[in-house]
Amino acid sequence: MKVSIFLTARNGDYSASALYEDGKVTVLKGSLIRMSFADHIRGGRTAKKYRDDPSVVDDNGIVKKDCVFSSPSTAAQFVMGSSTNGWHS
Repeated sequence: MKVSIFLTARNGDYSASALYEDGKVTVLKGSLIRMSFADHIRGGRTAKKYRDDPSVVDDNGIVKKDCVFSSPSTAAQFVMGSSTNGWHS
């Protein structure tokens, strides 16, 4: 079963769409992520790797291609730029 996920900040810092299916979360192309990122995030290597790749995220924080994560927390960290529980963001 596919579940649509939407992460939106009240202040407009991020607005992302994602799909949860088969235990994986895919942040969809066209999503906006917060540009700041807390480097101390435990387990945030995958999120940072995607963020640092200009073929994945442009200078304005727009996601240029779908990004697949094996955990909801890492997907939420990618979008929000901070440590968070992906089940309760």
